[in-house]
Amino acid sequence: MSFIDVAIPGIIGFVLLMWPQSMFIGSRVTPDPKKLLLLRRIGVVLLVVAVIYLVIKLVSA
Repeated sequence: MSFIDVAIPGIIGFVLLMWPQSMFIGSRVTPDPKKLLLLRRIGVVLLVVAVIYLVIKLVSA
């Protein structure tokens, strides 16, 4: 496992948490508050996964 495995869900999770409207750029779908909240929750889950990967990486090193 490399730090790339930590960075991928971390970056995607951070973008989803801070700017969930970015998933709708170039799309005909208009985001409603329910969809944005779901994307923010997915972002939090991805950040938690990244932290778990980071802990595993640091402990096993």
